[in-house]
Amino acid sequence: MGSLEQYADMIKDKNRTGSFPFNLDLSNLDTGSITNILNDIEQHLPLMESEGDLCQLLKVKAFFEDELKVSHRLH
Repeated sequence: MGSLEQYADMIKDKNRTGSFPFNLDLSNLDTGSITNILNDIEQHLPLMESEGDLCQLLKVKAFFEDELKVSHRLH
């Protein structure tokens, strides 16, 4: 499993590429569900074979991290 520090530069590059391209309604997901999704993403980061795939996955990760920050969710 990779650490977030390992991908810090990629995350900075992601910020230059724009926001996540989908408008998803996550209102039915609680904090635990989003945290589980983020954990799954963390496990898949080292498996990405190309920089493009890694950047896309980092966009998805940032999207879910922002959702956790914006929403005050109940378990």
